Amino acid sequence: MNQQQMHKLLGVPERTLRDWKNGKRDKLYRLLESLDFEVAQKLLQMNDAQDLKRLLENERYYTSLREFERDLYSVLVSGRDVNVWRKLAGDTALSKEARARAAYLYSFMTDKMVKLSFQKELDTGLYHGNRNSNGDGLARLYGLKNGLDIQRFNQYKMTGRF
Repeated sequence: MNQQQMHKLLGVPERTLRDWKNGKRDKLYRLLESLDFEVAQKLLQMNDAQDLKRLLENERYYTSLREFERDLYSVLVSGRDVNVWRKLAGDTALSKEARARAAYLYSFMTDKMVKLSFQKELDTGLYHGNRNSNGDGLARLYGLKNGLDIQRFNQYKMTGRF
């Protein structure tokens, strides 16, 4: 990555970047220089734990199914480690619905089951506004009315859009 790309990506003035290059932060500058611009952009756009919790607690943050699916599918195909869903399934700070959603997503991605510490009688789906049963047996194992729309997920995975 060149200095202009670093400036564009990080918003750091070019003078500061030159100081890094010739000063005590030369290792940081060399690291940035060795990164590919597209890879660095992808790394900066990765979701953190708060973003994942927001996805799971979707009744508080999303008013549209499409918006929720777009954010969820981009996280699922991003190459993120799937064990984060298992950890979130055990996070007692989350609601039962969010923990069931996390367990479902972990099982969906890995074909491994997660044992939840509560009764699985929930009256919600993967998205809070979708309460129609869709025949997804895996979702029902976690007390959810429905799970991922596999056709839309595959379409997103192949094309990057719906």
